[in-house]
Amino acid sequence: MTQEVLALTRRWVIILFRERLNLLFSVLQPAVWLVFFAGGLSGAVVIDDYIAFALPGVIAFTVVGNSVTAAMPLLFDKETGYLDKLLSMPIRRGSILLSRFVFQVGMNSAQVIVILLIALPLGVRPATGVPGVIGILVTTALLTLAITSAALALACAAPSHGTFFAITGFATLPLLFMSNAFVPVDSMPAWMEPIARANPLTYAIEAMRLLVMEGWGGGVPVALGVLGVASGALLGVGVWQFARQTGQRVA
Repeated sequence: MTQEVLALTRRWVIILFRERLNLLFSVLQPAVWLVFFAGGLSGAVVIDDYIAFALPGVIAFTVVGNSVTAAMPLLFDKETGYLDKLLSMPIRRGSILLSRFVFQVGMNSAQVIVILLIALPLGVRPATGVPGVIGILVTTALLTLAITSAALALACAAPSHGTFFAITGFATLPLLFMSNAFVPVDSMPAWMEPIARANPLTYAIEAMRLLVMEGWGGGVPVALGVLGVASGALLGVGVWQFARQTGQRVA
């Protein structure tokens, strides 16, 4: 199965480097968000070192956006019939999903490192040092697993890519803004606060924010635990939906 995953992952990498303009903008976009978006809001929110506060939100924006689009190649493979060709080959169904997860975690991890490097000249250094950076990468890997699983489940269920884009476009921004990405939960309107506390994205951002601004506190394991449970549940949904689509057990 390892060779199958590596071969399929190599395909995603080749596709990525063929679309060089898309690759360039995927690197520049988080830098623009960090410099302009976080910098522009710093005067509107009374928080010391707002750029450090907003850094996990920018990371979350990037990871969520990438993970939602992670399902697009499989969606287009389904529409063009290439997925049927893959399924007719003597490979395990699980390797198709696993290769997508491996590629997306690697892609998102590279972008997170770029964002952290851009934050250095802005005066932001994780309080937990290199171990904290590893903790941030673990957090984003769990978040990638959760969002990619949900997107893959939707891609399998959606009748067309137009429906997929409509649903993800409708759901993504509320998911991001009804979290603690750029505003503390305690500062939100009363009706929004319980929604934010039920949002798994809030816990991913909280874990990263603690690692960046404070250190290894008791809140980090709790946040990662909640995120891990959410990721496991969404992974189950994604695998189940993919199994329904292919008509066979994913193994």
